[in-house]
Amino acid sequence: MKIVVVASLAYSLINFRGALLGEMVAAGHDVIACAPDQDAEIIAALAERGISFRQIPMDRAGTNPIADLATLRALVGLFRAERPDIVLAYTQKPIVYAGLATRIVGKMRFFAMVSGLGHVFSEGEGSWLVRTILSRLYRVAIAHASAVFVFNGDDAGEMRALGILRPHHRVIQVPGSGVDLSRFPRRDLPLGAPVFLLVARLLRGKGLGEFVDAARQVRRQHPECRFLILGPRDANPDCVGEDELRRWAEEGVVDYLGETRNVAPHLAAASVFVLPTYYREGLPRTILEAMATGRAIITTDTPGCRETVIGGENGFLVPPRNSTALAEAMLCFAREPMLAATMGARSHDFAVETFAVEKVNAILLGAMRLRPGDPPDPVQPRRAPIRRAVDIAVSVVAGILLLPFIALLALFVSLSMGRPVLFAQVRGGQGGRAFRLVKFRTMTDARDRTGQLLPDDARITGFGRFLRRSRLDELPELWNILKGDMSLIGPRPLLPGWAPGGTESIAQRAVMRPGLTGWAQVNGNTLLSDEDKLALDLWYVDHASLRTDISIIARTIGVVLHGERINQPEVRRAYAGHHRRGS
Repeated sequence: MKIVVVASLAYSLINFRGALLGEMVAAGHDVIACAPDQDAEIIAALAERGISFRQIPMDRAGTNPIADLATLRALVGLFRAERPDIVLAYTQKPIVYAGLATRIVGKMRFFAMVSGLGHVFSEGEGSWLVRTILSRLYRVAIAHASAVFVFNGDDAGEMRALGILRPHHRVIQVPGSGVDLSRFPRRDLPLGAPVFLLVARLLRGKGLGEFVDAARQVRRQHPECRFLILGPRDANPDCVGEDELRRWAEEGVVDYLGETRNVAPHLAAASVFVLPTYYREGLPRTILEAMATGRAIITTDTPGCRETVIGGENGFLVPPRNSTALAEAMLCFAREPMLAATMGARSHDFAVETFAVEKVNAILLGAMRLRPGDPPDPVQPRRAPIRRAVDIAVSVVAGILLLPFIALLALFVSLSMGRPVLFAQVRGGQGGRAFRLVKFRTMTDARDRTGQLLPDDARITGFGRFLRRSRLDELPELWNILKGDMSLIGPRPLLPGWAPGGTESIAQRAVMRPGLTGWAQVNGNTLLSDEDKLALDLWYVDHASLRTDISIIARTIGVVLHGERINQPEVRRAYAGHHRRGS
């Protein structure tokens, strides 16, 4: 397969995703990595792994819509030229614009990796307007995503609350980016007084101000303790200014070490790792690297950070924006010289058990079906404009022409069964999205002496049987087709929880809109077992074409006129195709 990976920073392609991309190549896939910056060192490292690089325009922290349109245009052009099977994007702008581009180009699977919601979604931070716009862009971009990977449950909950994630989305929580234990082996603690290290971009939201203030408090009691800050400046408006950094250094409370691409020796030289962030993290990679090195952790009780600390075992969680609580946690290590070693050992074990990059990548590759021997995953088709236009045209024209007949049927239903004349029921639509299906009512509300509804056979009327046998009870579904809940032709919409072939088979079936009629309905329908219907539906999903749809329409007329009959040859062919696809 051809895979395009879209990032907002070239360095992250190796530092955060290098192992994942390498495993993709090792599995025989053609991988193209994209980022906005030309980083010669990273491009060379990608080439050594057999990965090609494409530069795309992108202003990571900017809000200029013209610049963002240039990003979208570039991604659309890239996807049309390369025709990838899979697009994987991570961080905000790559997810939004790669997701939109895949919807425009179509015929590829899209996976979004939400490595953190970021500054805009941080509590008390960001503009309401920007948050609203970004939420809506997210919602459209990932509407047809094959899966959305999240690093913590809080992000998934927030995205659902904002309407970004819908009930049909396949959401998979993974333990961050993982950590390469060979690059970050366990190291002995340095001798002497505790050394507290913060590694982060120099953003205020990372808690730099709180770190400095806590350092002042600790040094009043333990002046021998050292406090180090390591990390790059950032174009983000939340970045700490150079003047403030210089004042901190001149005060002698903290030492700023600059930036580096090799944090391992700095982690080895520290006793305790500190990240007092209130930025909306995913699951900070720096914490995982510190844990693998065998360092105790002090971080905030916030999304993405709380997952890394088992309270009192490998570190401490403190409230965000609270330098006093942070200082108190630091003082624990100054007062108890052996605490850093005890907690550091537990950190290393926790990293090995949960956050090893091999375990994380196995989840990601398995979800994307990129491991050797994985069955293929159907491409979720984009909304075909011609098919949708036909659905709209037919539902409007048929609705107008049949309106007198529909009104007459409604009158007969009302006279024979009472009101309401319509029956509404929640069904599963494309991608598992729930909708309310409407049909003509075919049963009364007759009840026994205790007030319980009688069995269906006792409640269905003669006219109701006629409606079902003739399929006329489904005429109101023209409204569902017009709304876009359904199509004229496709697998019939399922009741929630119906899964005779397992959830994977149902997900494969749900890549298409459900239909008013379908392949199972013209080859036996109610005479078939649930398993037979599923096999026929899956065959149709794999073989849908204009010729097949015309055949279904013609056979539907035959079923209405002559009744249902099981077509055994088609059922056997469907099962044969179903087994070949690995279900």
